[in-house]
Amino acid sequence: MSSAEQLLEARLTALGELWAVWAAHGHDLDAARWTRPTRLPGWDVKALFAHLAAWPHGFAQMLDLVRADEPTHPSATALLRDLNRPGGLAALQSPRVAQGARDAAQQHTPAQLTAAFAEVGPRALAGARARGPVVVDYFGIARLDLAEAAGIGIVESTVHLLDLQRALGREPAVPPSGLAETAKILAAIPSPVAFVEAATGRSTGPLFPLVS
Repeated sequence: MSSAEQLLEARLTALGELWAVWAAHGHDLDAARWTRPTRLPGWDVKALFAHLAAWPHGFAQMLDLVRADEPTHPSATALLRDLNRPGGLAALQSPRVAQGARDAAQQHTPAQLTAAFAEVGPRALAGARARGPVVVDYFGIARLDLAEAAGIGIVESTVHLLDLQRALGREPAVPPSGLAETAKILAAIPSPVAFVEAATGRSTGPLFPLVS
């Protein structure tokens, strides 16, 4: 197995473990807990679920958008750095993303949102394994190696799983592979010097948050 294949397999495995936890939470929630507020202003648990539930569907669609061109960004980290720069797309699209999550929550039942992780996700991961290390169109904003697209999915699934578990009053219980990969991707966003100095209390300027 090549290094590209190994990276893809590791990230698909991590993504599968994360989505399995999301599915388990979805099956476990009662009506009252679906409406609990989260630490994201204006987002309840159902809106958070609806936002992340778009990921298994979107990942499945990427598999039909294989491109012959080179990636526009060499890594998940590079794209996240680009999107989250001052005045970048992440900040510009934040209100639209939040409203989209609330709208999707109104349009889908809890069972449908849970099925995104329990049914759509596993099929998408199987399809990704069949595709192998290809370049895909990433939601119309970039071209990425499939493993790097999966890397962003890991970050999204991990960060929002923490949001979910905090909203439910539970101690974080996130698959170690997802946490490790997320930490690795996020830590590489700033320059190494900036990160080391911030992590050791030697930086005078703000570094965090790295993504929004």
